[in-house]
Amino acid sequence: EIIEPFHGRIFDPACGSGGMFVQSARFVKNHKKRAVDEIAVYGQEKTAETIRYCKMNLAVYGLSGDIRDGNTYYEDRHDSIGKFDFVMANPPFNVSGVDKDRIKNETRRYPFGIPTPDNANYLWIQLFYSSLNEKGRAGFVMANSAPDARGTELEIRKKLIEAKAVDVVVS
Repeated sequence: EIIEPFHGRIFDPACGSGGMFVQSARFVKNHKKRAVDEIAVYGQEKTAETIRYCKMNLAVYGLSGDIRDGNTYYEDRHDSIGKFDFVMANPPFNVSGVDKDRIKNETRRYPFGIPTPDNANYLWIQLFYSSLNEKGRAGFVMANSAPDARGTELEIRKKLIEAKAVDVVVS
């Protein structure tokens, strides 16, 4: 409701079973339009079985989408930089063990730097940010601890605010 995905290209880089796409379709339908005519959905998921669930959910709701297999931290299967009108996601919280050496030079995908804590929360946020086009909007669910983070995560959060990339935070 907050980002109002009426029409355009919607991306979920941690799409799981496609719940964000289904909710977007409901939003469009509630506003008296046909989702299939208004939105195009793009997702990435690292688990093949979950991709099958996602495609099944899309079919049940009369949607089709471009859902690709890949670990989003390391692989950008949709060449997503600056491409999407909306990013909507509920990524896995506090993921540890991301190989930061593999991504340290990916400044386009992680424009505000690589955080030092061993969780991926601020990697996800930067992936959402970097996937948006000039007028794009993101809405995502994040761990309750993310707004209270310190150190390099605090610096990334400051950069996001300075870039005027934050409209609202709902706790």
